[in-house]
Amino acid sequence: MSKLLVKLAISALFTVPLLLYFSNATLFQALMASVSLSILAFFLGDQWILDEFGNGAAILADGLLAALFLGAVGTAYHWGLSWPSLAFVAVVTAAVEFGYHLLLRRWDVRWYS
Repeated sequence: MSKLLVKLAISALFTVPLLLYFSNATLFQALMASVSLSILAFFLGDQWILDEFGNGAAILADGLLAALFLGAVGTAYHWGLSWPSLAFVAVVTAAVEFGYHLLLRRWDVRWYS
């Protein structure tokens, strides 16, 4: 549970300001999108892909998930999020996920034992 809470905090720290800067999202919309994306990425990327396929695949999956999810939500809510902005947010998300996976490695050594 603490790993999910840390992921929510770290992701929100980067995703929310980027969404507010690059789109027409409100603070509430940006927070809800960040929380939803973090929960999806945690269970899909960190609990399944990271265990089965490794760090590189999990980072790629997290970046693609961020682009697809935020693109879909941005289109549905008419945020006006451009493709370059969406790509930038996805790359930043992937970089943050890399750091989060390093933190997970310190907490749990099952992938490396």
